[in-house]
Amino acid sequence: MNSSIVLQDISLNGNIVRYHYCVYGKIRKYFKTDTMFLRYETDMTEVPLSILTIPFVNCMIGLSWLTGSVLFVDEVDETYFNALKDLKNAYSDLHNTQLKGMFVPSIIKQNELEKNDKYLLLFGGGVDCHSSFLRNKDKVVGLVNIYGWAKDENAITTIDESDRIMTANFAQKFEIDAYHVSSNFASQFDLDRIDKDLCRKLRTTYWYGFLHSMAFLSIVSPIAWIANVSQLMIASSFTKARIDVHCGSYITTDSEYRFATNGKTLHDGFELNRQEKVRLLVEYQRISKRPYPIQACSFNDHNCCNCEKCFRTVIAIIAEGGDPLLFGFEHGSSVKLHWQSIIERDVALWGVNKESYYYCCTRKRMLENYENIKDKEFVDWFLNFDFDKAKRKGLRRYYRQNFFSILKRKLHLV
Repeated sequence: MNSSIVLQDISLNGNIVRYHYCVYGKIRKYFKTDTMFLRYETDMTEVPLSILTIPFVNCMIGLSWLTGSVLFVDEVDETYFNALKDLKNAYSDLHNTQLKGMFVPSIIKQNELEKNDKYLLLFGGGVDCHSSFLRNKDKVVGLVNIYGWAKDENAITTIDESDRIMTANFAQKFEIDAYHVSSNFASQFDLDRIDKDLCRKLRTTYWYGFLHSMAFLSIVSPIAWIANVSQLMIASSFTKARIDVHCGSYITTDSEYRFATNGKTLHDGFELNRQEKVRLLVEYQRISKRPYPIQACSFNDHNCCNCEKCFRTVIAIIAEGGDPLLFGFEHGSSVKLHWQSIIERDVALWGVNKESYYYCCTRKRMLENYENIKDKEFVDWFLNFDFDKAKRKGLRRYYRQNFFSILKRKLHLV
């Protein structure tokens, strides 16, 4: 182990937590800065230092595991320290590799949250978290939205601000608390370099396979301490039917995250597929008779209605007899014509490797619910469209048009 990450100091200025660290050895090339920050909307002064340390460790530990580096901190929470062993094993199993690295705190302190049935739900505005909210709304007392791509403490992007407002407005409707956190936990890394050097063989990326879930859960922990909430909830991204998963947010990994004696994590909705989750939303909207806007489009301040994620959500809503417009998807006069044009142009770049997996539950639901669907023109087109064939055709066209740029990119990765 010839590389190390050393947390030198944590400075706290009300709602802003700064982690000053040094990196030694070969892994220095993976960092763009030596300071990580968290900008909360809540004063963090009363949070124990051993709890405030957890977000830093959780953001760095994956890199330590991958490179066999040592991670040093002054003090850390005892429950979390013990949980790290199980987390490491869970990530090793998830990625089918032997993770290394060593975590060395100077002091291990015991902290105890009061055990209760209250939850803080990680909230990004999409189908998964809305489904989890509706399933557990009697126990969810707060929503936490986290943005990890800030460049500095004062930078506020359009997406960052949009997410903050979205979360606050939704929480207000249900008279619960809303929390927003801005950070550079993702932008502090040279993720492209980490992915190229360390993650390619694992068929994942550092963000997707290690960082995002670890960061999100740990960043919520100081809020849980202040709010006296002992349980965190993170919505499942996958169902138990999916086995080829390389995502760090999974039931076997998230469920191992623990802190402050009684602090634990519920990975919610693992038994449901995406179509069943959308059904919950459509049924709730129908009963409430009010629009129920969601934010399915990733890294955007609105639903673009041009990407695969939007398409996947729109067809699921239609399959349940819902109106996409009531959920924040605007297409103009014809949903069919809109998506015909988009798919012909972009389907080769959508990353849908097996159409049968992505859309099979939606196809099945359209067939069994056909009589209750209003937009039968769209449904008839969708049920008869061969996406695999369209993608093969689109890929051939894309390779012809971009041959030299693709070759240049591949040579760069060698």
